[in-house]
Amino acid sequence: MADAKDWTGELGANWAGLIEAMDRQLAPAAVPGLSALAAQPGERVIDLGCGGGPTSLEIARTVGTEGAVLGLDISPDLLAVARTRADGVAQLDFAEADAAQHRFAEPPYDALYSRFGCMFFDDPPAAMAHLRRALHSEGRAVLTVWAEPRHNLWAMLPANAATEVLGEAEKPAPGAPGPFGWATEEIFMPILETAGWRDIAFSAHDLEMEIGVGEGTAEARAVELCCRIGPMARRLQEAPEAEAELRRVLAPKLTPHVRDGAVRLPGRLRVITALA
Repeated sequence: MADAKDWTGELGANWAGLIEAMDRQLAPAAVPGLSALAAQPGERVIDLGCGGGPTSLEIARTVGTEGAVLGLDISPDLLAVARTRADGVAQLDFAEADAAQHRFAEPPYDALYSRFGCMFFDDPPAAMAHLRRALHSEGRAVLTVWAEPRHNLWAMLPANAATEVLGEAEKPAPGAPGPFGWATEEIFMPILETAGWRDIAFSAHDLEMEIGVGEGTAEARAVELCCRIGPMARRLQEAPEAEAELRRVLAPKLTPHVRDGAVRLPGRLRVITALA
């Protein structure tokens, strides 16, 4: 599984190179979190793990020129994309920084938002306590996290194909940094409680995502993306000689999920809300 340091190098660079496909894939995942955030004109908001900036831009449009948005990420490649996209948006700024240690400017922020950016900390309670202190006493957090892998076919199909070809991968410990690091309430509730957050609640949301990049059939485009980013791509780094076989095994698994000219795979996320 990816951890934080991967985003500073090849993983962040790969994601930046695939930014349009990844934004298209993850656009449905932003909807429930931004709805829960319900940013208001004039508010100051932190966007944790902002990546190429699509959610930062959306929040900036909502808070308007009287508000302010700070997008935080550790990937220089993704932030380069974000800054280009945000050119001329005065209320939006970005920082290449570890959010667990970043020195936030005064005055305190109104809200902390994250779309899949909170699951990569080495010391999650300390990081979330630090972020809580960046908000005023009635500030709020809205954190979107992936639910268990079994509910996320976009990850499980390529992971299962890799298992067929390469054998079982080493399983991360529960709560280890990675995309599914906050997959259950048994993991994230104690983290947030220890960090001092209160009135913690969460809700589950099912979604469907378009998977693919490049040319060819829907299956070919989806296979191409899975070979370049995600669980199968990570296995390919260990065994690049298996790429042709992995492509052969994965393609027919995707065919039942082709609709309207694209592979569309289901996922489940949780939206966590809390008060500082």
